[in-house]
Amino acid sequence: MTMHDDDYRRRARFRILNDLHRRHAERRRLRWLAFIVAVVLLVVIGCVENWMRVAIAAEDSTVIAGCSAAMAWPVEDPMVMRSFDGPAQPWLSGHRGVDLAVTEGDTLIAPADGVISYAGSVAGKSVVSIAYRGLTLTFEPARTLLEVGAHVRRGVPFATVSGLSDHCDGKCVHWGIKRGARDYLDPELQVGNRRIALKPVLTSATATRAPSSLVSVTH
Repeated sequence: MTMHDDDYRRRARFRILNDLHRRHAERRRLRWLAFIVAVVLLVVIGCVENWMRVAIAAEDSTVIAGCSAAMAWPVEDPMVMRSFDGPAQPWLSGHRGVDLAVTEGDTLIAPADGVISYAGSVAGKSVVSIAYRGLTLTFEPARTLLEVGAHVRRGVPFATVSGLSDHCDGKCVHWGIKRGARDYLDPELQVGNRRIALKPVLTSATATRAPSSLVSVTH
């Protein structure tokens, strides 16, 4: 074995060790890079989820700038005869709005600034709808002298309780709020204080005493 062979082996071992060290360092850099990417993704996902929650809360919130209710009640001295009971699935039965105690001919007040999007009959029921910020506010039974496309202002009368409906035997107006095609919102969450009225159960003994059996609770 010559000195030249020893020098060659030393250089070969050095190259092998140097290559192993370089590969180890590269793996370590890749692990750190993967860790940093994972952290960034978690932060981004967390921010997106937070933004979505804020956006949904802002859209469904009962409070807007100035700490005022997002909408106003469509009737004076509102009494809820039946509350919102949204179904678990869009195709299931439920109560997609609230029933407010009224009498025939009562005035309906626009809950928010919007545009009359429909006024007419739906399945034999008299309906008036207002378009407002991507929502559809529907009232029945209701009739209006305004034409479709007419602008309405919050707090200003836009219709009257009149026509046909399958709610409350003519003693209420049904108010529904729809977002998109199938997503219904609870109108009570869009307004301020209200009174809840318990619908009386009529029997032969209480039929003549129905008005006095109406109980209201102020919230």
